[in-house]
Amino acid sequence: MGRPDLRRLRRPEKGEDKFLGPLEAEVMDRLWKRRSATVRDIVGDLARSRELAYTTVMTIMVRLNEKGLLERTREGKTYLYRPSFTREQHRARLTRDLARGLVAEFGDAALAAFTAELDTVDAPHRAELRRLAQKGSRGAR
Repeated sequence: MGRPDLRRLRRPEKGEDKFLGPLEAEVMDRLWKRRSATVRDIVGDLARSRELAYTTVMTIMVRLNEKGLLERTREGKTYLYRPSFTREQHRARLTRDLARGLVAEFGDAALAAFTAELDTVDAPHRAELRRLAQKGSRGAR
């Protein structure tokens, strides 16, 4: 038996965090709370719980920018970073992409599994899910 991954033991992952590295998830969490920040701001926030080099945090933020999760604008000699999407928008996009990927990979088997899961949901909740799905399909066009 292998040793447990201590990074996973320290901080339980939320749904969307499973698709980001642990430090990426922490940086995004700070930026969603702040709405905009410099690398130095985020280093300061993270210093309350752990010590990280400025360059480490800068590298993470540059990668998140390259992935399209952060936007940045130059302010003097530094960059100001902002989330490209709210946490809710990110979660919705991630969920949509995962569902599409499952359907593309597994076809009818994935759709049948989704349908079976819907059968376990009460009628009012199912109606709300249909409303959300219709709203989401209109926004995806």
